[in-house]
Amino acid sequence: MSEAEKTDSGLEKSGRCEQKTLFEFSFNHAVKVRCRTQTVSANTGALLLRETEDRLGIVNEIASRLRDPRDQRYVRHAMDELLRGALFANALGFSRQDDADVLAHDPAFKTAVWNRAGSEVADERLASQPTISRLVSLISGKENLEILRQSLHLPLLRHKQADGGEARFRLGVVDIDGFSITTYGDQPGAELNGYYNAKVYSPLAAYFSANGDFKSRRLGEGFIDAKLRPGNASPAGEAIACIDRVIVKAKELAQTVTFRMDAGFAGSEVLNHINQSGCRFTVRLPANAILQDLARPFPVRPNGRPPKGGYEDAIEFTQYMNQRWDKPYRVILVVSDKPVRGLLTLQPDYFFLRANWTKDSRSPQECLDHYRQRGTFEDRIGEWKGMGVNLSLDTFDKNEATLLLSFLAYNLNEILRSETESAIDPRPNPPYAPEDSGWDMGRLRDVVLKAGSVLARGGRRLWFDLADGVAPFWQALLDRIKRWNPIPRKSAPRRIGFIPPVPHAFMSLNLRF
Repeated sequence: MSEAEKTDSGLEKSGRCEQKTLFEFSFNHAVKVRCRTQTVSANTGALLLRETEDRLGIVNEIASRLRDPRDQRYVRHAMDELLRGALFANALGFSRQDDADVLAHDPAFKTAVWNRAGSEVADERLASQPTISRLVSLISGKENLEILRQSLHLPLLRHKQADGGEARFRLGVVDIDGFSITTYGDQPGAELNGYYNAKVYSPLAAYFSANGDFKSRRLGEGFIDAKLRPGNASPAGEAIACIDRVIVKAKELAQTVTFRMDAGFAGSEVLNHINQSGCRFTVRLPANAILQDLARPFPVRPNGRPPKGGYEDAIEFTQYMNQRWDKPYRVILVVSDKPVRGLLTLQPDYFFLRANWTKDSRSPQECLDHYRQRGTFEDRIGEWKGMGVNLSLDTFDKNEATLLLSFLAYNLNEILRSETESAIDPRPNPPYAPEDSGWDMGRLRDVVLKAGSVLARGGRRLWFDLADGVAPFWQALLDRIKRWNPIPRKSAPRRIGFIPPVPHAFMSLNLRF
């Protein structure tokens, strides 16, 4: 028997390999494939996620607030471990509960999730899909659901305090918008939406960023509130309650809070509410007959050849008020004469912005530039969708709990993206913008988090051998994390030992077709 055959036989007998034969490729018989599920991980980035949240005390803080009715004497998976596993799975792109059965045997994922001491953490399987399902059911209770919603901004706040100090930002910008999530089934609350021509949910999400230009370092940036709504919800449905929650959270991060919204939120009730709270806003105003008549002289193309790229002018238009507004708000006319597919339109286009910024504090062009940055927020929504979200559960509240967990996972990834960009390009900015490096969320996941490694044991230690290509990223990232100065916080006590798994639990990967 050859050495390779002896090695393969030993692996099979030890249970570390689930395949009785090797894969062999016809194009080159020297290339063979074997399986070592207990020693190889494709999700080593879970260790980075654990180091990040553990240094900031995020999961322990949330888990300590959640109500857990289980008898702790018989609990094998503590609340912090279950929550950590669900968040890390989302952050790595595993959006379905069935993925838990695969991750339960991944050595790096197990090491990152367990809150136990010693090297035995790599041997004990994690929670199965039914256990994760029960976690979502537990979180979907009214009290726990609100605790999770109130905790969305916790990663932003802790990251800001650890790396930027206790001082608040001078200006915090909150982008609010609704969007659609297509459903495939008979989920409660999913309704046919004529605009999308599909059965959808219409969640409402709020995103915080310092200064709102997305050009300074992305410290304290992420989703701070979210609400799942039925598919037939109006654009501004439940916006008032969301704004109230957002103001409380945003003022923990910034001295002045301003909102940036599209025309769906330009109703009098929403704007009056923001104005009465003492916050600022810039919102696109739906056109109406009165404003269109007043604007008629402005969108006129001057004589001569127009500029090749067109132009866009912001004009201080008028102080306008209708009967339902608390006060006359400032209206800015934006005239846009830009080519579409290389050709100018028949006449210049125009639209209106409404703002409660004073003329002295922000000029018309500054208001327009500020509003234009809202497009980056829409990119963030797209990135979050790209992580994968699967709202296919049997109750509305369970789907909302899943939605909030996915936003919380995005915020963890956002911390790592911010630190990765700063580690790779430490030049001060402006004038250098972090987005120049091109680190979208997909690239962070595929290059840094979805890193492969081989587990080696020695001296009661667990050694994860990374590939040379990803090691420099990890080194630069961990060097930055080590420089954090988190406020000392009480950590969850580490549990010693394990309660044996139930007899019917699979201790090795069991594929279900």
